[in-house]
Amino acid sequence: MRTFAKGIIGLTLAALLTGCAGNKQYRDSYEPCTTAQEGPECSNSSIEQTNEYLLGFVEFDDQGWFWDRKQADALIDRLLAKDVLESGLLMVVYVHGWQHNASFDDDNVQSFRETLKRIHAYEQLASQSEKRAARKVAGIYVGWRGLSLKLGPLKYLTFWDRKNTADKVGHGALTDLMSRLETVQASHLKVYEADKSRLSQTKLIVVGHSFGGQVVYSALSQILVDRFTGGIDAMAPKTFGDLVILVNPAFEATRFTTLHDLAGVRKWYADGQLPLVAIFTSETDLATKTAFPAGRHLSTIFEKYRDGVQKKADRQTVGHFEPYRTHELRPRPAAEAAVPQASEAEQKAAELRTAKSLRQQWIDLSSRNGWNLELGGARLTHLGKSVSRNPLYVVAVDKGIIDGHSDIWNPRFIDFLRQFILFTTIVKE
Repeated sequence: MRTFAKGIIGLTLAALLTGCAGNKQYRDSYEPCTTAQEGPECSNSSIEQTNEYLLGFVEFDDQGWFWDRKQADALIDRLLAKDVLESGLLMVVYVHGWQHNASFDDDNVQSFRETLKRIHAYEQLASQSEKRAARKVAGIYVGWRGLSLKLGPLKYLTFWDRKNTADKVGHGALTDLMSRLETVQASHLKVYEADKSRLSQTKLIVVGHSFGGQVVYSALSQILVDRFTGGIDAMAPKTFGDLVILVNPAFEATRFTTLHDLAGVRKWYADGQLPLVAIFTSETDLATKTAFPAGRHLSTIFEKYRDGVQKKADRQTVGHFEPYRTHELRPRPAAEAAVPQASEAEQKAAELRTAKSLRQQWIDLSSRNGWNLELGGARLTHLGKSVSRNPLYVVAVDKGIIDGHSDIWNPRFIDFLRQFILFTTIVKE
């Protein structure tokens, strides 16, 4: 019997070891891979470059260290190259979440490539409309070992282990990378200020999904707090880059409390105040709605709280913590959302015209307590629970737009998000 038990244990360990996702660096070649088709020959390249976009990869290990700082150095050098400085940049940083990594065929990598292609298409149209040079599009994919086990249902048992790893990544060298990217933006803007006729404004958007949202918030939370406190009664609050977006983020609401309170007590916001941090959480995301609180209940069982609200804030994710919700995102009624059939170019032109008017719509609407804004096929509703023009958005998302934890590439959500971001990236007159 003892021999049989040892055999079972041995087979189990062998299966687990076989099913482990490699703890390794996927992108160890730092020369740009220039191909129009992003073929397999780019599988180990940290920089993929096409006629439409540049995609750079920077990877971190389980302790939050750079796998190799040369990866980041190569990316920064490319973003500061003369041809890029002369055109300006639209930089989008994406930090993936649970069960993903930086491998060539990861579906998040594939979806990010497609998103960059769409951004390029809209930027071409915008530049023509505004009679300016088109900005180059650069995606920065932050890779870490979100996928640690491949064995069917057993991979779901890694939820809490990967949460701990995400926390290490967020408190590691990622802040260094983010700061360097913001320095890239500053370098571009200096050239723009010197010759506005030659260069378009460079923008920096940061997006984190799932535990990637935790990674982003861990890396940037103190920066965000400092920029809020530095601006109270003195100037408009600032974010990191131009906008931070977290989708189905997997971190507890209590970590958002300081920023939430600072935004709520601020005495004024300028009429043109745009959103600085936007958190979108699907109402049907069971990973953050059910599994996360269950894990937090076990890990905080000996914690002491002053009341039930504080306990909930420490066990629920920020997107599911009702007191912090500020907005809802629902599908527009079919009759309102219906539009005549048009060519792709006509649709893009219509979206661009809409985006150009969004700044003024925001000015008109955000001073009110409760409003609706139509963006693509979605309706963003302010719930009237936050201070007027509060630039922190915590949005409950209908399942028709994001259904569950991993449905972030849903065309309806991407369509909304494109409109949401577009008016922040239109070059100011």
